[in-house]
Amino acid sequence: MTQIVHGDRPVHGTPSRQAIRRAMQPPASDRYLDFYKADAVERIRLIKLGVLASDAKVIISYISGVQAEGMRALNISAATLNRKVKGEERLPAAESERVLGVARLVGQVEAIVGESGNPEGFDATAWLSRWLGEPLPALGGVRPRDLLDTIEGQNLVSASLARIQSGAYA
Repeated sequence: MTQIVHGDRPVHGTPSRQAIRRAMQPPASDRYLDFYKADAVERIRLIKLGVLASDAKVIISYISGVQAEGMRALNISAATLNRKVKGEERLPAAESERVLGVARLVGQVEAIVGESGNPEGFDATAWLSRWLGEPLPALGGVRPRDLLDTIEGQNLVSASLARIQSGAYA
């Protein structure tokens, strides 16, 4: 059960839409963890609502140090994304789903580190960015980054992260 603090009061239960929205605002520790732990219905609502293009740019930056590479990995047009940022618009559901999939992966890494040891000083986004760019033998030598453009690929990447935590071949 996740605990969210609202003002000075803790609110128990599933993270609210506001908590998930805060999860998409950089930078803050545990925000992506809240999104990862949110139930599927809340994540689906956020996908359908659409991610603000400006938030998407931040999340995309976690894929690689080069933003254009991250946009290519998610099959998102740079020109369209930049136009939507200027207009303070949201991405359509399909693009939002791919972007939020990356946010969920960051949260998964934060959860793994939190459950496996001391997360103090660990930068989940930097670690994930490096890991996504390395060919994985468990994926037939494919870089996880090259699988992020589909939900099925993101699921495969997530499963590879889970195997790392369990100590299995990844």
